[in-house]
Amino acid sequence: MTIGLVEFVPVGLLVNLVTDRLTKTAIAARDILNEKSFVVLANFLLSIQSILRKLETQTVDENSCVVRGLNSLKHEVNKAETLVKKYKERSRISNVLHCRRICEEVQQSIRDIGNTLNMFDLYTVQINEEIKYQLTLLESQMVHAEVRASEDMLRVLETVTIESERGRADRAVAVELLERIAFSQGVGQSPSYISTELYKFKRDIEEAEREKELQDVQYMQQVMALLSQADAEMALETSRKRFLELRRAVSRSRENFITHEPYSYFKCPLTGKVMNDPVMISSNNTFEREAIEREFARGEPKDPITGMVLQNSILIPNQALYCTINLWRQQNYVARILKAKIKLETKSCAEQKRALVDLSELCKEGTNDKNWIIFESLLPLIVGALKPNDNELRALCFSVLIAVVQDNNHGKEKLVEANGLSQIIKCLFHDLIPDLTRVAINLLSELTKDKNILEQLGQQRGAILTLVTILIRGNHPELTMDIETILNELSYDGNSYNAGNIRSMVQFNWCKSFAHCLCTGTEECKLAMVKMLAQLQLDDNRREALIQQNVIDALVGMLKSGKFSLELAALEALHRFSLHANSKKCFAEAGGVPLLLRFLEKPHLNMKVKATAILADITMLHGTSFLLCDEKTPMEACKLVEVIMGILTFCELPIAENAMKVLLSLTEASDASDLTGLILDNDNNLQTIRGFIKMAQPPLQHQAIQLVFCMCRKNPSTISFVEHDDECLKVLLHGIKNEVFEGSVQAAATGILSYIRLSENDLNKLMATENLLPALVKIVCGENREGQANALGFLVRLTDSFDIQTQRLLIQLCPILCLKQVLRSGTAEAKILSCKFLENISKSTAKLNRETHRWSFNLSRKTSVTCKLHKGRCSSKDCIVEAGVVPDIVEMLKDQNPEVALAGLKALYLLIVEESMPEHGVQILDKCKAIDNLFPLIQSNSHACSEKCIDLFELILRHSGMKNMYGKMVKMSLTALCTSRVSSLQQKAVRLFRQLEEVVP
Repeated sequence: MTIGLVEFVPVGLLVNLVTDRLTKTAIAARDILNEKSFVVLANFLLSIQSILRKLETQTVDENSCVVRGLNSLKHEVNKAETLVKKYKERSRISNVLHCRRICEEVQQSIRDIGNTLNMFDLYTVQINEEIKYQLTLLESQMVHAEVRASEDMLRVLETVTIESERGRADRAVAVELLERIAFSQGVGQSPSYISTELYKFKRDIEEAEREKELQDVQYMQQVMALLSQADAEMALETSRKRFLELRRAVSRSRENFITHEPYSYFKCPLTGKVMNDPVMISSNNTFEREAIEREFARGEPKDPITGMVLQNSILIPNQALYCTINLWRQQNYVARILKAKIKLETKSCAEQKRALVDLSELCKEGTNDKNWIIFESLLPLIVGALKPNDNELRALCFSVLIAVVQDNNHGKEKLVEANGLSQIIKCLFHDLIPDLTRVAINLLSELTKDKNILEQLGQQRGAILTLVTILIRGNHPELTMDIETILNELSYDGNSYNAGNIRSMVQFNWCKSFAHCLCTGTEECKLAMVKMLAQLQLDDNRREALIQQNVIDALVGMLKSGKFSLELAALEALHRFSLHANSKKCFAEAGGVPLLLRFLEKPHLNMKVKATAILADITMLHGTSFLLCDEKTPMEACKLVEVIMGILTFCELPIAENAMKVLLSLTEASDASDLTGLILDNDNNLQTIRGFIKMAQPPLQHQAIQLVFCMCRKNPSTISFVEHDDECLKVLLHGIKNEVFEGSVQAAATGILSYIRLSENDLNKLMATENLLPALVKIVCGENREGQANALGFLVRLTDSFDIQTQRLLIQLCPILCLKQVLRSGTAEAKILSCKFLENISKSTAKLNRETHRWSFNLSRKTSVTCKLHKGRCSSKDCIVEAGVVPDIVEMLKDQNPEVALAGLKALYLLIVEESMPEHGVQILDKCKAIDNLFPLIQSNSHACSEKCIDLFELILRHSGMKNMYGKMVKMSLTALCTSRVSSLQQKAVRLFRQLEEVVP
């Protein structure tokens, strides 16, 4: 076994390396001014350095604890050096803001270094006991060291935090705060120091952004905004003092503030212009720096004036001349400002224009402080010059104002104080002059970079309306981006949304900001927007504007959030859109309908009420058109009916009412004819609907009646589940008779009766009990057009029965006279039924004229013995001729609806069809000009009308005089019909044509 030799090394080299690093780090730490935590670190490092120096003469084993301890110490000192360097390079402002964190990091570094001292096992080394004791004591002190920020610094930090959270503090507070920071750091308070530290602080913020220290960045940005006010205020105060000095000098030395021409030595011999950066060459002649540099660049350096070759090309700034030229410039600048003020005060437009042109040139020169224009109180005068109706003057005013306030918060504030915002808005209100509008918007864009002014703009009367109006009109497309930027900033300041401004924008139909907040805002913001929406008046234009900004999609997104508050709010908002056709389409394509069905399964009553209300609106007028599972896939009707009927069976009244609206809309839709079968297939559904008719209160009862009537129209066999229920029939008859039902409900109840079979004894008994006929006749005479048609549908069926007693009972109620108005202004269906009614009564007129009993006499009956048709005892109650309705029937022949015209033809046909009165009937038709109206109809597109016209002509032309009067015209009309493809029409036309050929040459 081989035993390796132990190698001994001198420890002095390693000690030197460590002590040098300790010394450098300690010195660097002490350079961080007035940062006590780093002073503590420096003192500890120097103490370690003094102890380690005593180990330089020792020689120890390379594996000994001393060597390991020195290596560990070196590592920790390197970390401490990095920490010192980090905070040494940062601004003093950052060090104040992070003083607590600095103390914690320094304290941890001291303790880590102290822990490395424990690794030195000095008892194995021959060394003085006092050194061992010192090292042990130092180790204990460092391991238990506590480092705290000074009270002064903590007080400053507290003030900074409070003021930055408040936002924009008073300038005096900001200045005082910056002075306290400087004092706490033990440095001067000069503007140059402030600017330097703010520049370094800005660099610290950028570094924090790169390191993604987001919380620090936000805090430091708030502080930066606060301290920048102080920097600006200090610079502004210095500028104000300089202006006042110059103003006093100019006022004493110049009459009427005439400007002085530059002295000849102010001008560069090479350029002939006043020098900006005068420099001397070795011959002591002075030139503009750029000009002489160009001259020297051409070859050997020479004096351009004397031509003498120069020994060198060194350029020495001529500071004295520079100061003299600068003073001359500043005095002229002040003099021109004072002269412009005099011109602006004259109120002469020409003088004011000259003043503004001069001020504009001053601003372009840019060699002096534009704040001097503000100090001389010219802004109120320029704002006053905006009032005259001189657009050239206004444009000059805006140009000068933009130049003065650009990147100048002080100027912006003074402009607002001078009522500048109001005048800008007034000029924008009439945006017919493009150039004027452009410069006004540019000025407004510059002003609104200041958050305080932006807030004031939102409060300015008419500001938002004017901006939105310019945007919507589209007369200035080049300004769209600028205006939208202003509106966006009025809506969102980077931290929160301004609900008041957004509300104003939506009221004026500009909804981008509202939609952005609804899409990207916090839950609180979204709820606020929905609440705002509930308070707004939404006309079609405003709804369309909101829809174009994808508000519907955003609200559907809220329905998917899974949060009760957002879901309920979204439902309430969507309900305000659900009647709008375009919004229905957007909602359906966004997948909103399945979400509504999901809400119907939840236990929350409000959600169910809103969900069913939206479904009712979506289906109204559009049926199943917008019932989609996703963007394109239609929803199965049976699934929806199943859900709705389930709600009707178990849900509360408001939900049931909305659910009934859904069923009614779906049933009425032309594309949903199969839904009636889906409802009827389930006995529970029928029982529920019957229950609503019998026991429910309006409007649920009324909805059930309308639903049954609608189902009957789709499928007449539906009536079977109502007609055998006496209680249902009693409700319907009672409601009609006592006028409980009105409008569409009355029409529906009457319509249901028109489908019930008259052979049902129960119905006959109920009708007799309820004395229903007067109520039905009253409906016919009323203004409810749908009710008229349905009531006539029932009454016509009574006249079809040839029950003379029933017909006599009807005519006593004067229905024929009531029908005159129906024939003139009723619906097409009502007109057709009226003609059918008159047709049936005409068939029975002769019988109705007879006495009801041979021993009974009606002494009050007023009869006519001169009826032109019947030549007997007719009255206006039982004879259409005496009632004077024949002309009204003739007018129906002109109706564009062929079914209406056909009904009129059939009613007129009865006047000439019976053997006892055809000649009288023809005379009546001729007198009423009915025959002339037959010619257009004989050639109409309706084959039924054409055939009935031929039937009429066949009878009319049999009577004397008619053949000669109308024969040729009829013959001409029949020519085309004789070749008709409709066999029945062709046969009738050919037969009549042949008849006319035999008679008419």
